[in-house]
Amino acid sequence: MSACMLVHMTDVVASGTKTSTGFKKVHLNTCAKALNDHFKLALTGDQIRNHLRYWKRKLQKISKLKNGISGALWDEESCIIGLDHEHYAEYIKTHQGDAQYLNQPILHYSEMAAIFGNSLATGQYAKGSNEALGEDVTEIEDDVEETEQPATTPSPTTAATPSPNGPSAPKAKRAKTSAQESEDRMIATFTAVGKELADAIVKAGKTNDELPEGLWNGMKDIPGFDQASLSHYYAHLVENVRIARAFHSLDFDNKLIWVARYVSNNLLG
Repeated sequence: MSACMLVHMTDVVASGTKTSTGFKKVHLNTCAKALNDHFKLALTGDQIRNHLRYWKRKLQKISKLKNGISGALWDEESCIIGLDHEHYAEYIKTHQGDAQYLNQPILHYSEMAAIFGNSLATGQYAKGSNEALGEDVTEIEDDVEETEQPATTPSPTTAATPSPNGPSAPKAKRAKTSAQESEDRMIATFTAVGKELADAIVKAGKTNDELPEGLWNGMKDIPGFDQASLSHYYAHLVENVRIARAFHSLDFDNKLIWVARYVSNNLLG
């Protein structure tokens, strides 16, 4: 679903309908409708916008790695940030989370670059040369269909005053915004639907190779045949699952006919 969303929004950009501040609500709603029609869901334009934020932050992370890791080479054609083996092994020791972006093609990079290439933050979020890379990137707030609230200056009576002798108080953890919560829900939806599809595929694959339950118990006591003959026919059924299913569905008299025919053609000649 992410791939479908990114391809759809890439087409929007290619058509020249993207505005200087991002995508209009009509673009997001159209994308949501396309995904809903294809995957039978009930997504909204706001959820599309929030999921786009996730991919925008991902591209900023990639851009930071491309330009910030000393000795990294960028392969434009394959979309790979390349490091030599020794450099990669040393870097990953302290930046394991970046392994997904290094020495392998970056999934959907072309779509991300087409959609967000001209709207990424630059120096505002840059790190100093002595700071380690690989940390979580600062969240980018899109300005799509949003109005920024002016910053307020704290009054002297309410501003926190650091103690000259003691450590400063820890910063309060920022609560999740409604946009972040909506994004989390959408990612969870994508993950859940993907898991259901994967489980269905696995289940469908198994049904073609599984013998009917109780097959041997239903034939081992068929009268008129020794155990060797019955075991031989059972081995034939194991090797031919479709025949085994058909045999298992027969009534007792017809099972006798099938076993007798097999024994006559293969064991008594």
